[in-house]
Amino acid sequence: MWFATLLRRIAALPRLALRALRRSPRLLWRAVKAGPRVLWRAVKASPRALWLGVKGIWRGTKATGRGVRTAYRGLRAPAGRLSVQVVVTTLALAGALAAGWFVVPGAGPAWSFGTEPTPEASETPLALSPEGAVAEAPAAGLPAESTPVGDILAPTENATTESPTSAATTPAGPAGLDTWAASLSSLGIPQRALVAYGRGELVSAAQNPGCNLSWTTLAGIGATETTHGTTNGNQIQADGTTLTEIIGSGYDEMGPMQFLPSTWESWKADGDGDGRSNPHDIDDAVTAAANYLCHGDRDMSTPDGWYAAVYSYNPREDYVKKVFDRADEYGRMSTA
Repeated sequence: MWFATLLRRIAALPRLALRALRRSPRLLWRAVKAGPRVLWRAVKASPRALWLGVKGIWRGTKATGRGVRTAYRGLRAPAGRLSVQVVVTTLALAGALAAGWFVVPGAGPAWSFGTEPTPEASETPLALSPEGAVAEAPAAGLPAESTPVGDILAPTENATTESPTSAATTPAGPAGLDTWAASLSSLGIPQRALVAYGRGELVSAAQNPGCNLSWTTLAGIGATETTHGTTNGNQIQADGTTLTEIIGSGYDEMGPMQFLPSTWESWKADGDGDGRSNPHDIDDAVTAAANYLCHGDRDMSTPDGWYAAVYSYNPREDYVKKVFDRADEYGRMSTA
């Protein structure tokens, strides 16, 4: 007890000295004189207790030194250096986040402020029949003007002026398709893309008899995949190629109809008779898509056949519904 009192008095000496200096130099001198006297009295009273106190302080100092040396050696080890890096990085990140909170308190996702964003309205689920297909195939729409498939046209003046940089040298499609596509301008489908869909229907009728593939289904797929080749500001040129190549962000899908590279190698086609198979040429891509949809003797005029074909193109229910809705809308609008 006396030793603790002694330590408190020693610790209070600077404060007493400061007070004394403020009040009177004489009082300061008394305090200075009193300090050694108090210390001497403590030594006289119990030298052994003082010695034990000093030994305790020394042992504590030595233990602290050993702990510091051990911690230093641990920090120099690989695991210790890694731990320091983790701690420093965590503190720096926490500091940056805290600073960001004060600088821009409104930044960050909505959930960080205790609020959730309003969920987007979900689309109506696709209504399936007990057989697993849509209730009915989409409306077939106004038939493409058919002439012998081998008959082709040079690009019309309208098609050429769609892109000033495209001097087309390849044929646009069967005779009459430009007139037919121009009559359906109210659908909002680019005329050059609509020519390709109509041509795809005619070519499929010759190559896949019994499939009954309509241009509206091809247009529904083209709209769902790349908005008829116009995604990200693109456009179809007079020769059928896109202004810039369209490459999907997920699996490197190619062209207006978004073929996987491996699928294109299996189903590639020359839809415009120019001697080349190009996934970025809408005539070639639509013809390849028609062949893919019709394989396996499918009849796309039936609900089961239509559903199986489109689901095989992209096996997702929401995808099938989007294609159905757009194809059906094109079919009904074209005959209204």
